[in-house]
Amino acid sequence: MKTFIVASLPVKSPKDIAKVRAINSDFVELRLDYMNSLQQIDIRDLLKFKRKIIVTIRDVNEGGINFIDKEEKRNLLIKLYKHGVLYDVEASFLKEYSVPYRGKIVSAHYFGSLPSFFKVSKLAKKFTKGTFAFKVAVNGVGNYRQLLISLLTMSSNVAVMPMNTNPLERIAFAILGSKLVYGYVESPTAHGQMSYMQIKRIMGILSSS
Repeated sequence: MKTFIVASLPVKSPKDIAKVRAINSDFVELRLDYMNSLQQIDIRDLLKFKRKIIVTIRDVNEGGINFIDKEEKRNLLIKLYKHGVLYDVEASFLKEYSVPYRGKIVSAHYFGSLPSFFKVSKLAKKFTKGTFAFKVAVNGVGNYRQLLISLLTMSSNVAVMPMNTNPLERIAFAILGSKLVYGYVESPTAHGQMSYMQIKRIMGILSSS
C-alpha cells in the first residue's frame, strides 16, 4: 500500500496558499488555524489546488495555533465537502457538529497520557470505513509504539504519528503501513516532524533498495 507524503504548510495569510505550486509532495496540508479568522479565505483560492491539498483547521485542544470560531469552521468544511476538497476533521469535533466525513481524514490527537487501545480502537472501527484515512497522533510516552503498531494492524486505512520523538520514527511507521506521513515545508507544525523533502529522499532510497 502506498504511503502518501504530506507537506504541512502554515497559512498565516491568504497569500500563503499560492505556495502550494512550488511544493512537490503527494499532498499539501494547509493549516488554516494559523490564521485569526476563516473569513479572510476565498474558497476559490483553495479550489485552484483542489486535487493537491488537505485543508486542516486544527482545534487548539488538539494542537491548533489560534482559536477558530467553530461555526465558521463547520460552514467552511461543508462548503469544501460540496466541492470535493479533502480535509482533516477531528473526531472530537464530529461529536459536537454535523459535518460530512465520508472520503475525508478523521483525526485524534493525544498530547497528555497515552490513551488505551480500547479507547482509540473504538474510534478506528468507526472512522476507518468510508473515510480517506483515520489518523492518530500520540505523545511518545509509555508503550506508545505498541499502541500505534496495534492500530496499524486493524486497517490499511490508518495513519499514525508519534509526537516528541525522533522524526525518523515517522518513517518507520510509514514502512509498517501508516497511510500518511507528514513533514514540514518551512517549519514544523507538530513535534516530531522532519522536512517533507527529507522524507521524500529517505522514502525514495528505501523504495529503490
